Amino acid sequence: MLMKLSADELGRQAYKRVKDMIINGELSPGQKVVQDKLAEQLGISRTPLRSALQMLEGENLIESIPRRGVVVKKFTDQEVIEIYDCRIALETTAVKLFTDRATDTQIKRLAQLFEPFKDSNPVDEPTYQKADSKFHNTIIDKCGNQFLSNLFHKGNLLLAIDMIGLVRPPADTLSEHFEIINAIQQRDPAKAALHLEEHLDASRRLIKVKKD
Repeated sequence: MLMKLSADELGRQAYKRVKDMIINGELSPGQKVVQDKLAEQLGISRTPLRSALQMLEGENLIESIPRRGVVVKKFTDQEVIEIYDCRIALETTAVKLFTDRATDTQIKRLAQLFEPFKDSNPVDEPTYQKADSKFHNTIIDKCGNQFLSNLFHKGNLLLAIDMIGLVRPPADTLSEHFEIINAIQQRDPAKAALHLEEHLDASRRLIKVKKD
């Protein structure tokens, strides 16, 4: 006999499924969430869906707009700049820890992420963006500081950037990734942090120029 899921469990399941839809681009920034249609698509009632949407709103991934309803969050340029400020603070610390603590195997896997793009012209941007996300997530998740990792992910800092797409083309950032990787391979935390900060700040400055 199948056990009936509680309202809380249904809400958590709905939360994960809707969040996955945002991550995968099935729900795009600025898109209105038609709750009846989405509930039917997910095979659930409106109650767990409302609970899921409340959780996602708390994570700044959706927002309620008067006279429009619930929409997927579309970050302003100023918000993106502030996200980069946070990323620089957290990721430069994480890469120092990663450089000191990562195993040779972890560093090798990190380096392999961008090898397929060395001779690619043009580079497939969706594939590159996935490699970029995995690169930054690996540094965060394998740095050996669970509090830092939790803080980073609870703020959805990388997901927010993924939602707006690549800020700069692979032609501009591929060499930067290899500079970071080389510093990590040399076990030089300060150099790795410097290159990572330059990498993130270049995107931040581009957004700021666009905003101004």
